[in-house]
Amino acid sequence: MRVLFFIGSTINWLLAISVSGLAQDNTSYAGVKAYTGFIIPHSAELRDVSARNLWGIGLEAGRVLKTEQAWANCNCFSKVGIGANYFNYRNPQELGESYNLTIFGEPYLSFRRNWFLTLRGEAGVSYLTRVYDQATNPRNTFFSSPLSFLILANFTLNYRFQDNYIFRLSANYNHISNGGMRHPNKGMNFPTLSLGVEKHFGKSEFPQYTKQPGLRKRNWYRYLFLGASRRTLEGNRLHSRTDHLNAGIETGFMRSVTNINALSGGIELYYNGIQAEQARRYNEEAVPLRWSLMLGHALVFGKFSFTQQAGYHLYQPFALVNKSFFQRYALYYQLGTWLHVGTSLKAYGHVADFMDVRIGTRW
Repeated sequence: MRVLFFIGSTINWLLAISVSGLAQDNTSYAGVKAYTGFIIPHSAELRDVSARNLWGIGLEAGRVLKTEQAWANCNCFSKVGIGANYFNYRNPQELGESYNLTIFGEPYLSFRRNWFLTLRGEAGVSYLTRVYDQATNPRNTFFSSPLSFLILANFTLNYRFQDNYIFRLSANYNHISNGGMRHPNKGMNFPTLSLGVEKHFGKSEFPQYTKQPGLRKRNWYRYLFLGASRRTLEGNRLHSRTDHLNAGIETGFMRSVTNINALSGGIELYYNGIQAEQARRYNEEAVPLRWSLMLGHALVFGKFSFTQQAGYHLYQPFALVNKSFFQRYALYYQLGTWLHVGTSLKAYGHVADFMDVRIGTRW
């Protein structure tokens, strides 16, 4: 019943958003899809709790951006929108279900023929019905907070089988984490396949525009981003639960490679409040700062950008995780000429460390 209520309450909302753009130059659309997939266990103790394949359903609505300004951003057409989906992890006592609301950007990698490819980045919030509890649910170390965050990326093969209908086959990689606000926070990684169909409200033709230089209009870019999050360190019989600030700054350079691809390198300085508290609990002294070297890649489609970075801790006086290498994935949206806002995930391999909210600039 909860699933039916979730579907019913979002259909009118999503369709209202989709048809609201009919008077614009852009094309509105609405879609539905079904998922199947599996959970990646981070360690041996998680294999039994995540042994069954999951399933899900999703609804979405948005607009295909066809204006010349949208084309000039990346020499491509793209669509943006919002989605609502439901996942059932087929372990009702320990993993339960999740209800998710997201926003996304999806560039068209080709668009002139009936068969075409798209690439999507998506982020949002997730409500989880079953989370970790030391007494009643100790094996679910994926989640410890009912309100968490979902990020995903997918690659989709599209087939236009009628003028305004599109069939979609997608390979998705999904991650749910509470952003490091509470532990345990191993996070859940689950690849899925989805089948879906879209209806477009308006003409399916794409206009002809002149190719723009995109990222290649300059060879080098500089960037500066600030990030912050609140994290909870659980208590024990000697210490009570405490909340702490994570905050940091990252700066560096980007080198354009193609119109939509760039390589990056920089440094990051991060203040880790939990690190200081953990050191205090162990009766050690530590400066709660981490210096890190960052190397990565940026995929830029218009106002959306998705970055993937490998980091190395040059300085970490008190290691909560005994690893020096990590990854950071970030999704940004450009507001105006200079301002970029978004969110990032830091992870050690398959295990999430924390998520933060970010604001910065690229010039």
